[in-house]
Amino acid sequence: MAFSTLAASKNLEGIRHDARIWLTGEALRVYTGSTPLVQIDRLDERLRLPECADMRFFLPPGSRLFGGGSVGVQCLAPKKWDVYLTYHVALSGPALTALHPLPAGQLLTGADVSLNEVKYEQEPGAYLTRIPANALTRRPIMAGQPVFVFDLRLPDVIQAGALVRFFARSDRFSVSSEGKALNAAKAGEPVQVKMGNGRIVTGHANEHGEVEVTLK
Repeated sequence: MAFSTLAASKNLEGIRHDARIWLTGEALRVYTGSTPLVQIDRLDERLRLPECADMRFFLPPGSRLFGGGSVGVQCLAPKKWDVYLTYHVALSGPALTALHPLPAGQLLTGADVSLNEVKYEQEPGAYLTRIPANALTRRPIMAGQPVFVFDLRLPDVIQAGALVRFFARSDRFSVSSEGKALNAAKAGEPVQVKMGNGRIVTGHANEHGEVEVTLK
């Protein structure tokens, strides 16, 4: 997740500004379709950093681009130094919300929901943007509330033995390929995929019948 820029800012506010731009770009890449709002805490004004001609931004292992964390700033030339800034990333995006109270056990139809822009309180993958076929509400849902994947009883979107497309991503890259599903799964449920080289990876089924895998 490294990013290099020439003629980096000479002051702390410039570094903070560049870090915000980098984090925004990373959030847009990872959470496609979402709108990120990135906040960066100020650095201690007593800090004095030499001018940098080759600056890189990175996230420590295990970091995520939803919620809070620290982003690393590393200068490679002419003099090496590094510093960490605290950030918070809020996300918003499209989600189906209930038009009226929905009782448990109801078949979800287009008359029950509308697509609206909401602030994400859960991981973006938990929000629905279209109505899954034959989906029944698992619990009552209040009017105006988002409808989550886990709020519904869903039919299997992946069948055991079926050829499925899976998307794998890490902090440094993302790839897509195909493999054989080893178990049936509903949207949001774990599924194992056997790749062409025999390796087995575990991911989660999405509403489109694809498997999303996070690599470390």
